Amino acid sequence: MQIVDEAFNGMPITAPVIDAHTHILEYYHSGWYQSFTTNKDIIAVMDHIGIDCIVTAPHSLILGDMEYTNKIAAEATEEYPGRIFAYISIIPHEGIEAVKAALYKYSKNERFIGLKFLPGYHGFLAGIEYDYALDFAAEIGCPVLCHIWENSPSLLDVERAAKSRPDLKLMMAHQGGGNADCSDAYAKLMSIYPNLYMEICGSLFNQYSMEQLVELASEDRVIYGSDLINLDPRYDFGRVVFSTLDDRIKKKILAENFLHLISGSKMGHICLKHEV
Repeated sequence: MQIVDEAFNGMPITAPVIDAHTHILEYYHSGWYQSFTTNKDIIAVMDHIGIDCIVTAPHSLILGDMEYTNKIAAEATEEYPGRIFAYISIIPHEGIEAVKAALYKYSKNERFIGLKFLPGYHGFLAGIEYDYALDFAAEIGCPVLCHIWENSPSLLDVERAAKSRPDLKLMMAHQGGGNADCSDAYAKLMSIYPNLYMEICGSLFNQYSMEQLVELASEDRVIYGSDLINLDPRYDFGRVVFSTLDDRIKKKILAENFLHLISGSKMGHICLKHEV
C-alpha cells in the first residue's frame, strides 16, 4: 500500500516519520493558541498519523531562559524516550559563557541531537554567541535548526554562516522564510552551499506546492517539520503525504534526509523501530 493510500484510509502511515521542528510547553503570547498542550496529547496525535518521533525546543526559548528551556526538554525526553528528542536551545543574550555551559552540559545527553536558534526574536545571527555555537555544531557534526521568517535573519548572515563552515549542517526553517519569494532566494543559496537544508513547517502559507519546493531545493535537502504545537502537525504532514511525489521522495522528506544529517554527529542519534 502506498503512503497516500494509508493516509486516505485514516491509518498511521508505516513509513518512518521524524518531525524535526516542534515545540512543547504552552505559549499563549502574541495570539498563539495550541491544541496539544501536554506531552501526552502530543504523543497521541503522533500515534494517530504515524509520527515515530519529534525533535523539540520548548516554548520558553522565546521568552529567553536557556537553562529552564533545556531542562524542560531533557525531562520530556526522559518521559517519552525514543519518541521525544531535543535540540539544545541557544539564547545569545545570556552571554557567551552561558552558551558554552549549555553546550557542554547538554551535548553529553544522548537524547539531544542538535541545536536550535531563534534569531530575529533573539537578535542577529551574526553574533559572537551564535558564532560560537555554529563552530561547535560544525566541529561535532550535529545539525542546527535556525528560525527564519521573511528576511529575518538576513540571508547575508545565513550565507556567512554556511560559507565559513563547510562542515556545518544548517537547516533554515519555514521553507527559507515563509513565502515563494523567500524560498526562491534561499534556494539560490542552497545551490551554492551544499550544507544548507530547507525545513518545511508553515508551508500552507507559502504559494508553492510541496512538489515545487522539492524542485527548488532538491529531494535530498527538504526536511519535514510541523511547528507543533503552534501548528497542527497534520498540516505539513498532509502536504507531504497527499502530494504527487513518489513514495521514495516522500520517505526522504519524512525521515531519511534528517537521519542523514545526524549520521556523522558526535551528539545523540535517533534509532527507529523499523528500517528506513
